[in-house]
Amino acid sequence: MIRNYIKIAWRNIVRNRLYSLINISGLAVGMTVTLLIGLWIWDELSFDKHYSNTDRIFKVLVNNTYEDGKVETYPATPSKLKEAIKNEIPEVELVSHQSYPTDLLIKHETESFIENGIYADSAFFKILSFNIINGSKEVPLSGVNSVSISKKLSEKLFKNEDPIGKMLIVGSNHTLQVNSVFNDVPDNSSLRVDFVLPIELYLKENPWTQNWQSGAISTLLMLKSYKMKEQVNRKISGLIQKNCGQCTTSPFIYQYSKLRLHSDFENGKNVGGKIWQVTLFGLIALFILAMACINFINISIAKSTIRGKEIGVRKSVGALKSSLVVQFISEAIITSFISMILAFFLLFLSMPLFNQVTGKSISLMPIDPAFLLALIILTVITGLVAGSYPAYRFSKVKPIKALKGGVSINSNGALLRKILVTGQFSTAILLVIGSVLVYKQMDFINKKNLGFNKNNILVINQNDEIVKHYEGLKNDVRQLPFVKNMTFAGSNVFTIPITTTDPVWNGKPANSSTIFKIFRCDSEFIPTMEIRMLAGRNFNSNTDSSNYIINSTAMNLMGYSLENVIGQKLKMWNGEGRIIGVLDDFHNDNLQSKIQPLVMMYSENVGQHYYIKLSDNDNLANQIAQVKAAFDKNHIDYPFEYTLLEDVFKSEYKTEAMLSKLSLFFTFIGIFISSIGLFSLASFVAEQRTKEIGIRKVLGASVGSLLQLLTREFLVLVLLACLIAAPVSWYFMTEWLQKYTYRINISWGVFIVTAIGSVMITLFTIGFQVIKTSLMNPVDSLRNE
Repeated sequence: MIRNYIKIAWRNIVRNRLYSLINISGLAVGMTVTLLIGLWIWDELSFDKHYSNTDRIFKVLVNNTYEDGKVETYPATPSKLKEAIKNEIPEVELVSHQSYPTDLLIKHETESFIENGIYADSAFFKILSFNIINGSKEVPLSGVNSVSISKKLSEKLFKNEDPIGKMLIVGSNHTLQVNSVFNDVPDNSSLRVDFVLPIELYLKENPWTQNWQSGAISTLLMLKSYKMKEQVNRKISGLIQKNCGQCTTSPFIYQYSKLRLHSDFENGKNVGGKIWQVTLFGLIALFILAMACINFINISIAKSTIRGKEIGVRKSVGALKSSLVVQFISEAIITSFISMILAFFLLFLSMPLFNQVTGKSISLMPIDPAFLLALIILTVITGLVAGSYPAYRFSKVKPIKALKGGVSINSNGALLRKILVTGQFSTAILLVIGSVLVYKQMDFINKKNLGFNKNNILVINQNDEIVKHYEGLKNDVRQLPFVKNMTFAGSNVFTIPITTTDPVWNGKPANSSTIFKIFRCDSEFIPTMEIRMLAGRNFNSNTDSSNYIINSTAMNLMGYSLENVIGQKLKMWNGEGRIIGVLDDFHNDNLQSKIQPLVMMYSENVGQHYYIKLSDNDNLANQIAQVKAAFDKNHIDYPFEYTLLEDVFKSEYKTEAMLSKLSLFFTFIGIFISSIGLFSLASFVAEQRTKEIGIRKVLGASVGSLLQLLTREFLVLVLLACLIAAPVSWYFMTEWLQKYTYRINISWGVFIVTAIGSVMITLFTIGFQVIKTSLMNPVDSLRNE
């Protein structure tokens, strides 16, 4: 019986080659997109789930409550919190504290690399299940003179030699012994490091971290049981204030594996995070696959007149309703399996490009049995969804009616077809409008005047060697004819990370919780970046070490004006000084945020970056080679590594760039699936109305009038789809743009152009087939009938 079903299903697929090809190609493309998005979602959801005790691992976050009631949430905790947790919360099995990741020089004999790592304690390895493959598993770090390195770094430094006991130079002032080697951290880990140094070194070099009011440490816990979470949260909430009467912070624990996708907090409460991307892509995958299934259903409804007599004959010889249902669903599932085979090849072809766009490293080899099972389940579900309505519809046909004249498309079938076509095109138009607006927002960001010039600037990370030789190095670099200047900056100018409520000025409200950004730089930074000075002057070397420059937002917040701000007292970390200059506001954070008040402090080496301004980007490789030669001349032992400031800017918006590219891709897919579905329906309608067209031509109808007659229904449906998609897309894109303080305005022009484009695509898609049928000799049309 099953063999017979498959044989009949295959014959029907082969007999209707055009419609089968359309069904298979549409389903294959829909399945490919669904699989790509599914793999991306699976990868996102798998982050930090590979630890052996994932459900029991928590990170300590802190709610800082200001006097005006505002609550700020961040992961920085006091270093002393670890001992307090160990002593007072018995429900905690392990507690560890770590520094934040940092880049350091790792050198062994002639081999040296700049690698990313952290300072941590031995409990860190147990909590995050680091697999020690060489050396001491029980004590990965044995004192302040030890270091643990990754397998990859071990191979880079020592090739095939045993690294245990070998000495490494870390930074410029530590000689440490390799005590253990851990397996490389997997790609789906939020924390990816290649070395771990003893936390004692960090605490010794940064004694300010020993204060309860400091927050430069990350704290991880492993509970004895997940069920103890609420108990631990109650006990930990008052630990900081118990040991620090003037502190306003309250710690709480948050599941470590959830932080990547649920990292946004407002007023101490979680409000989501990147999980919205996972939800969005999941919905897009479902929409695109649904569009492909709609094609199948529409074609099946349209073909009902052809298959009517087949159904009538089979019912007349005793075929049961259930057997007909199984037959038509079998055809759908077979079509789905053929589509899946094609989709699998398309998946392999598109995976490298998809990884490049999304920044992933997803691999299909070796093929995971779970992935194969997912493929089979997706194939069967797609077949069931696509074939259920046709099977239900055909199984209800009366045999006498079917044998007399086939199965006509009654009002219910026609209405359903119109609803499905409208829904399909509404989805495609929604994707088009969304893609256009995402692209326009990205273009707006790229062209936005940031208040400084980011072009032709090399960014070089600070290291001890540069600090030691800075004056000579700076002089040699500035002697190069294509170099305009070299300057120091304490942090990334696009997202200044240092914030505080500490600035004190005359008239500051007692309960003020205003957060200021703090930026350290030397006297060359402002002219190098071409930032406009509104009042006062620039820093004048280290004679201004206790004076400050502020931006226009800070001036207004303090209640000053350009006429009276210069010379006003301001107390900050460099002591009490004067405001000597006011800068025009420049964007010092992601464009999702408004410009915040900024205080600039003079410094020549406290920070992270050096900026080298080039005259142009012509022959960049040669210019960089000459800059490197200047570094080598000054005996900078660190590997010469740099980035372009423009690339740093782009990296701040890599998520938006990915969304822009993917939305464009999904738009093309949506248009493709809708168009082939429209083409197949137009072909079938033209085929069914061949006799009518012949009669009309005999009576004098022109090709233009026939084209208008046959396209009218489809154009009405497409225009209706535009009317449905316009308000829906406007609502969702308005919501998406709300997260940007600086954003485009949604103009009606986008909707009008999209509507015109949809009509043009519709005419182009169905016009060829309609014109071809209209040009047929009416004698042939009538004879064939």
